[in-house]
Amino acid sequence: MTKQPEKTPAEATAEQGEVLIDGPDGLALSLTPDAARQTAHAIHVAACAAQEQRTGATSSDDSGARRV
Repeated sequence: MTKQPEKTPAEATAEQGEVLIDGPDGLALSLTPDAARQTAHAIHVAACAAQEQRTGATSSDDSGARRV
């Protein structure tokens, strides 16, 4: 990776049946409720895997990365 990971969390709001995500560096997304739920789940799984990697827990994948 060429850039340090962002420490500022993104903000999510609901407007007119869509989930809007605003984040650092101009990040902006508009998702359907279903896509937002699936994205939230994928982020949760990846965040747990990244935390395990930082604490030294072993992964079944030799590269240390997990696909979600």
